[in-house]
Amino acid sequence: MDRAHQNAVALRFAEHHRAGTQDLAERELFQSIEVYRDPAQGVREREQLIKRWPVAVAHASELREPGDFVTDTVAGTPLLVVRQSDGGVRAFVNLCRHRATKVEWEASGSRRLFTCPYHAWSYERDGALRNIPVQDVGFPCVDKGEHGLIELPCEQRHGIVWAILTPGAKLDVAAYLGAELDAELAGWKLDGTVQERIDRFDNPFNWKLTVDGFLEGYHLRFLHAKTIGPYISPDLCLHDEWGPHTRMFIARKAFEAVADRPVEEIDMPTCSIPVYILFPATILVWQHDHWELWTSFPDATDTTRSIARARLMAPDANSVESQRALWDKNWRILMDTVEQEDWKAMEYLQQGLAAAPDHVVFGRNEPTLQYFHRTIERHTAPA
Repeated sequence: MDRAHQNAVALRFAEHHRAGTQDLAERELFQSIEVYRDPAQGVREREQLIKRWPVAVAHASELREPGDFVTDTVAGTPLLVVRQSDGGVRAFVNLCRHRATKVEWEASGSRRLFTCPYHAWSYERDGALRNIPVQDVGFPCVDKGEHGLIELPCEQRHGIVWAILTPGAKLDVAAYLGAELDAELAGWKLDGTVQERIDRFDNPFNWKLTVDGFLEGYHLRFLHAKTIGPYISPDLCLHDEWGPHTRMFIARKAFEAVADRPVEEIDMPTCSIPVYILFPATILVWQHDHWELWTSFPDATDTTRSIARARLMAPDANSVESQRALWDKNWRILMDTVEQEDWKAMEYLQQGLAAAPDHVVFGRNEPTLQYFHRTIERHTAPA
């Protein structure tokens, strides 16, 4: 974050601190509970959001050398992401063109060729079909040039590998982010970060509830009273919008000690937590000395289930090993907070919807939460 940007953010925080205020929505939002449980809404979100918008599918440091790959399944689409010989990265639907078995069964690794374990059809790193065993006998009319792996739009930017889960779609991550937000993320030098660890969580609640937990500071003093709550100023939050994307800044307690200093002397990266919500399903969180990269995706069929992935991104390759004890500590704190507090609350919330009235309430002090849900509504409203 450059100095001019820090100054602008520090000034907004300082003015709110003096006035005892924060960024607020115009009014409360009375949100239908059906957004968390309606199967038809779930289908619209999978088809109109998750499969049509750019989503984070890997971190660049997972794919260091040509042939390095990762696999995943997002909203029912099996993925194979591969570093190419020219240094680029490409994504494919991880299904053999013979009988639709997954071509690659491992979660990650390195391959010269990708060979389906079922019948040994093999594919190049660029997805081209290289070999069909006994083709002359069994498949004389199959054109190998027409039966490569199905490619998905894919691009690496800001250290993140992005894809659109619809073949033939147009992907331009800079345009997707917009010039201002793209420049801000570039200023954080995310390209130099290295993934230190990743974990996957199969959760018994709607995918939006994972995102919701990042979008307001209101719960911090209550739900996290014995963990991270004492280190945060939960009523000192900023809200910003870039098209569908948002950023919420939360002040750490450390800000209160420097709030009266000239803004030029306040180091915002050490006394605040910026949370970027890259619509629809990617979340970036700066945590003082490292980044968290989160994704939350709906289950392929069940609106009341979801899959979240959390990545810890260290500042550079040297810090991955040299500061391992620090990352272990940070991860332990994160998991204690998220798994034992946030997600327990979300699980109870999902269960409670069966007996709930027809709506929940998003307060004026939850503007980022309101904006996220209004944006989803704009892009998934039935025709």
